[in-house]
Parts: sequence; structure tokens; C-alpha cells
Amino acid sequence: MIKKSLISACLIASIGFSASAFAYNAGNVDLGCKKPRFKTFDPPHKGEADPESEISFTVSGYADSSTIKAVAKNIPLKLNIVDKDSFYAVSAKLPAALTGKYARIHVKANNSVECKAKDGWLIKIRDEAATEVTAEGGEKTQ
Repeated sequence: MIKKSLISACLIASIGFSASAFAYNAGNVDLGCKKPRFKTFDPPHKGEADPESEISFTVSGYADSSTIKAVAKNIPLKLNIVDKDSFYAVSAKLPAALTGKYARIHVKANNSVECKAKDGWLIKIRDEAATEVTAEGGEKTQ
């Protein structure tokens, strides 16, 4: 009877150890999709910009630079993408058709394994370029 109990105990213990061995993941904790991230929008969200001025943002370095796209009011923007090693600095010029309006800038990118990410921000585009009054009383355009 003791021999049978000892064998049963060993069998249960070996099953418990093998289950925990199968649960071990050797460092491959996250095998899922790592989506690109968008940061440092300029002008900032709900900020103002002059007509035909430059906007910019950054995209995480694990994005595929050939998939970075931006659109303002359904008008594709021509992007200037600079690789900064750990991220991409992206800039574009606002279309001339967007003056005196609000525009949402939609941005999207994929990483090398086709994980898609999108983001965006809202800006107000002035009717005319902002002017600054100088000390002499004249106007100076920024």
C-alpha cells in the first residue's frame, strides 16, 4: 500500500513539473505586433498654422519608412522623411487650398511585419500668414 502511494505521489509530482516546464517561454514574452508610434506633432493638436506652412511629426524607428503617409482634408501630403536612427523625422508643407479652415492631419504607417498604425491631429489654418508689428510701427511677416 505504501509502495502504491509513493508511486502515485511521484506520478503527480512529475506531471506538475512537466506542466511548469511547458509554460516556460525563454524570453519570447511578446511575439505580437509592435505598431509604429507617432509623436511630437507640430503645430500641436488644436494649434494654428499659416497657409502653406510646414508641419512635422516623428514616427518610431521600427516603422517601414516607405509606408509612412499623411493626408490633410483628403489631400495627400508630400512628405520629407529623415532617418534619425531610432526614429523618423517627417515634415510636409500644407496645401495652398487649405486656408481659413480646420484640417485634421491623418497619419499612418506599417512596420516590417505589416502591423498597421494610424493617428492624427487637428489644426486651424489661418486665412493669411500671421504678421508681427515691429518697433517702428510697420508690419513684419513671420
